[in-house]
Amino acid sequence: MPTIEIAVEIGTSNTSIFVSGNGIALREPTIAAYVGGGRPKKLICAGLEAYAMLGKTPERTQLVTPVTDGVISNPDVCAAILKEFFKKVLPDAYFPPRVKAIVGIPTGLSVAERRMYEDVVFDASPRVKEVTLVENIILSAVGIDLPIASAAGGLVANLGGGTTEIAALSFSGVISGCGLNIGGDAMDAAILDGIAGKHNLKVGLATARKLKEEVASLYENDMSARPVNGLDLSTRGVGSALITAADLYEVLAPYYARVGAAVESILNMCPPDVAGDISRKGIYLVGGTSRIAGAAQFLAQQIGIAVHVPEDPEYAAILGAGKLLSDKKLLEAIFEHK
Repeated sequence: MPTIEIAVEIGTSNTSIFVSGNGIALREPTIAAYVGGGRPKKLICAGLEAYAMLGKTPERTQLVTPVTDGVISNPDVCAAILKEFFKKVLPDAYFPPRVKAIVGIPTGLSVAERRMYEDVVFDASPRVKEVTLVENIILSAVGIDLPIASAAGGLVANLGGGTTEIAALSFSGVISGCGLNIGGDAMDAAILDGIAGKHNLKVGLATARKLKEEVASLYENDMSARPVNGLDLSTRGVGSALITAADLYEVLAPYYARVGAAVESILNMCPPDVAGDISRKGIYLVGGTSRIAGAAQFLAQQIGIAVHVPEDPEYAAILGAGKLLSDKKLLEAIFEHK
């Protein structure tokens, strides 16, 4: 029976699927919309369709995000979302091919949590016959072509939607690493609170995310600004405010300062030769939250070494998983060093 190899990254904010021979076939929000007051509720849609309903859901409709702080918290909903995504990317055939999958996971999961990731992917489609779990931080390093199989290695910080993972890698393994409960979702919530506190205005989550993507900056002198509408917390009527990059800097800078402090801690725990190599080469930021203007410069000034953000940093992990589909030797080396 023919086999299709795929790679899956189930993130707090987005899920990505790579299909061997076709590249990245899907990247959609990890969210589902359900309707009904009874149990079980009926799935209406998932991914982009569900995300479009954010802040606009009618009565009896509920939006569910099954990944919290980088880890699956609702496996049933997660499997339902994956099932919908698999329908979009796997070929429909009378004799459907079996599927082998590499699945990215957070670092430091328990045995039960690792099994949950396997079960979710198996539950999403009976066509899935084999699941291989690889840490996202390793996938990210592979995705940006760091020579992790050599002594040179490198240091990667993956700033995701739910968490930030940081690791120094060498000889296909993690030398030193840590995870922080800092991600795009926490920043979105902080932006909401910051606007409410400074401008007495309540805005929606979608607005906060757009401000983060289009206005937020870690350059202190950035003059970008954008008007937003929302609920005036004093009058309870419609209100508006001009949100500036300086407003968002006040909110976001402490989060990136924590990332910088964690990177310094990781470097201090590395063997001197490894720390020296990393200091010469610099560190690499990946994940969607690394896209904020000035992030690399902010961290470089704090840490004192170069910071690089590759092109399309949000795709680093899924591209790395895709490369491992065709590089079985490197995949074997990664497992040898676990």
